[in-house]
Amino acid sequence: MQGKISVVLLLLCCLTGSSCKKDNTYRQEVPAQNFQGTTYEYLRSQPSNFRNVLQMLEKCGLAQTLQKDKVTLFAPTDQSLEAALQNYNVYRKTMQQPPVTLNDIDSSSWRTILGNYLFTGSWATGDFAGQDGKTLISMALRAMDLRLVQRTASGASQLGSEVVRLSHMNGSRFVKYWLSAYATTSDIHTANGMVFILEPSHVVGFNTFSAKAAEYQNLYSESKAFADGSATLANGTITLWNFYAKKLTAVNANTVETEVADKKALKYFMRLTVQADNKVTVTPAPKSVIQQVEQHGACFFDPATSLFNLNYTYTDTNGKQYQVLEVIRYIAVREQ
Repeated sequence: MQGKISVVLLLLCCLTGSSCKKDNTYRQEVPAQNFQGTTYEYLRSQPSNFRNVLQMLEKCGLAQTLQKDKVTLFAPTDQSLEAALQNYNVYRKTMQQPPVTLNDIDSSSWRTILGNYLFTGSWATGDFAGQDGKTLISMALRAMDLRLVQRTASGASQLGSEVVRLSHMNGSRFVKYWLSAYATTSDIHTANGMVFILEPSHVVGFNTFSAKAAEYQNLYSESKAFADGSATLANGTITLWNFYAKKLTAVNANTVETEVADKKALKYFMRLTVQADNKVTVTPAPKSVIQQVEQHGACFFDPATSLFNLNYTYTDTNGKQYQVLEVIRYIAVREQ
């Protein structure tokens, strides 16, 4: 009888939480594990999942990073890579272009596509807990949101697994514009960092694969960015633009080309070259109708916010000189 009473009391304690220890362990679909080798070697040890992914990492030079640097990798699977390629070839068909293979895509494109899955330092699941998670800048210089979320199981939210969600923020502070992927395996400790494996249903590149794969890329190029700015004449007349859509086209590893101010229709173009210290040099593009475009004040690229801060002048075809203050930021949508 005394034994039965003890069992009842123990159950009551657990139900009320008065004396039972609470289990705060993160519920993951696959538990954490250790791997005796580098992150690169881990991918090599899983050829059924990462053979093609690893080949593309090798092609673009990021494999060396996985061997030597302390990094966190959110690893997409070969299935995710194949889905992206299929979508891209559907797009190419609509443009009356022949299909391509993974190897046909330029290494510069792979570096910007796969760079969004790599982060400097070793980050674990616990680092992404809390209401706001954590915003990190990827090795492709894009802001990515990482946070621990609960996924529902059979409609019962309390039974869902807690998993890490990786979101491409599209340059926006609004969650409704983000594109996300979920980790099915977390906290794989390697000799030089951490690995999370993303769900096979994820499509590599989020929504940027086709644009990135179509042409030469660098870390600063973008198919769609938005600019806010002002152009001032000597007499004080000011022209303003807000959320003006621009394309930043890669010229070489550190230079992009875009229109001067909001003058694409007039075929005024400039080049922005990012130096090692993130200072930016402004010069006229060879194809530009005007060739008097030059830096006027401090110009720089801010990797923490992924935006260009520019101060330059240009002289139009009528000989009028304008001083331009402009901010160009990576954002895939015009925020409402």
